[in-house]
Amino acid sequence: MHLGIDKTTGFVYEGVDQPIHPIATNPYITRAVLIEGEVDWKSLASTISDTQKAKIFREDTFDPVTRTRRGRLYTPSGSGQYVVTPHPSDRPAVSGYHLSGIVPKQLITYFGCSQLLSSPRRGQGMKLVLGTESAYSIWRIVQTEMLTDRSILITLKSLSAFGILPELDLEKIDPTHREAVKQAMDRTLDSAFRETPISVIDQCRNAISVTLARWIAQEKSDTSILSKDLGEVAKAALGLSSPMTAAGRLAEVVAKLHSRGKGNEQHARDLRVPTEEDAQLALDAFGFLLRDIGWAKSGE
Repeated sequence: MHLGIDKTTGFVYEGVDQPIHPIATNPYITRAVLIEGEVDWKSLASTISDTQKAKIFREDTFDPVTRTRRGRLYTPSGSGQYVVTPHPSDRPAVSGYHLSGIVPKQLITYFGCSQLLSSPRRGQGMKLVLGTESAYSIWRIVQTEMLTDRSILITLKSLSAFGILPELDLEKIDPTHREAVKQAMDRTLDSAFRETPISVIDQCRNAISVTLARWIAQEKSDTSILSKDLGEVAKAALGLSSPMTAAGRLAEVVAKLHSRGKGNEQHARDLRVPTEEDAQLALDAFGFLLRDIGWAKSGE
């Protein structure tokens, strides 16, 4: 499916081979940038008007509760003059060309972003930034489909879907620990948008263990803690003279949530299977830890 945007009015047209049919109610369309590396962040435009060379996202549905969007992703194909059916809201065009039923329009054109299908996992897991440099939101592609009209339908999950992970203040973390903490946090974020509650809890358990152990090692110059599991790391935190009681207790809670994800534990102790809400609790605990140890950016 091809899409065309009138340069003058902003009205949108579509068609399988050419964008000649007006869409009566203009869809929500925004600039889109696929983030495959740090350099892609420089592709964010300063204004929304320069869309001729940018991918665009056409929203079909949005669920504010789950913070999920579905829509079609298009890539630019140039611009040109097309003979289109007059848009019902374009009154000058309708009145001037009502006898022939057609009207010439200068359109910026797009077609389905099929390049996404050749990306690893068909783009699933990639970040998609919507908007401009001054106002944008960041999403994760969690599903990619090709429709019968060759449109590329994607499902997006907000990167704040679980709501609580602050941004790391890397300057507060010793260089020897930064990469381990960052990787643990990235894996947690990735799991939060694509995996089951058990997987999310497992990643949170690992992230809390990695982060808390490295904070203790940095504060107390004791690297032996880096080889300990979360239960022992939590006990070490509770034994510190600094007020780490809340963070230590939350670490213990996440350790217990992790054991609930094991089938044998569920059977032996008649435990319920962890839910999305339990995964939310684990993520909240990780966010609380980052703020409590001072490794979250100010204001997070």
